[in-house]
Amino acid sequence: MKRTCKILKCTSLALAASVAIGLTGHVCAGIPAAQALSQRLLVIVNDQPITDYDVNQRVKLNDTLGYSRGSKIQRRKDALQDLIDEVIKIAEAKKFKVEVKPKQIDGAIEGLAKGSNLTVPQLQQRLKSKGVGMPALRRQVEATLLFRWMMRGRYKINITVEDAEVDRRYAQFLTDPRLKPISVYQLQEIILPVEQVSEAMRNQLFYARAIEARQIIQRYKGCRSVRQAASGIFNVKIGKVVKAPADRMPKEMRQVLDQSRPGKLLGPMRASNGVRLIGYCGRGQIKPPKPPKEYVKNLLLNEKFKRASDRIMRELRRKAYIDYKVRGAALTQ
Repeated sequence: MKRTCKILKCTSLALAASVAIGLTGHVCAGIPAAQALSQRLLVIVNDQPITDYDVNQRVKLNDTLGYSRGSKIQRRKDALQDLIDEVIKIAEAKKFKVEVKPKQIDGAIEGLAKGSNLTVPQLQQRLKSKGVGMPALRRQVEATLLFRWMMRGRYKINITVEDAEVDRRYAQFLTDPRLKPISVYQLQEIILPVEQVSEAMRNQLFYARAIEARQIIQRYKGCRSVRQAASGIFNVKIGKVVKAPADRMPKEMRQVLDQSRPGKLLGPMRASNGVRLIGYCGRGQIKPPKPPKEYVKNLLLNEKFKRASDRIMRELRRKAYIDYKVRGAALTQ
């Protein structure tokens, strides 16, 4: 519902919008359209602009942290709503002079990383690999901490989780099929490269390399002997031993491995880049790591916090000034 605002407030909003439009026009004239689009103004919340770039960062952050649900459009809508709520939360905290210190944000991020079996540098690297900057995470954590303190202090809401609740949810986690052991084959690839030459010469090179591959097979006495078996043969590329999940391998390949024994070389096989051998080093299982109980406890706390905060946020949104500059199209990018 649109609201009539005071002259001063309208003036400041108009100024913010004109500056944003001016910047967008300047950007479009000087840089690619994709970058201009990323700076497009979507919403103004209490004089604070939210752009496409902000939404994209939040979508990537939610995806990386495992918070995303639904289609691409739904994830963008959720990200935009999160950003709107954060502006309102931070404004509400400032109204009552509630602040959070950088060290407290650092501590919360450390707890978040620990709950995912990561260190903070590992979490930062994971975010970076997804194109997410740490400022996006820090702002999310800041808004969450501020609002939690507001709920306890101003709204007198105290959220706790009993050990029995954690145990019940943890038991549910352990039934997840993704936590079952995975059968794997331990394989090692050996390539005898063949240069890109004429077809006639290439066939001769393949034949010569196949003879060298058979020499390796004759000397081979297991994966630990591969370098010794390949000694004296020019240009042999030996890969690392990898664990290949059995359920992701072609059926024919699994049958060949099952009929073979560990410590045997399979091949030679003609590949696009040369003659290939596959070392069958063994078979085993990988047990996915179980989530720590601290992670489950934090999950329950977040769920309860969300239910309580949703009730409060509905009222705060009703009082806030939220002006959507772009509808629909901004969420389907």
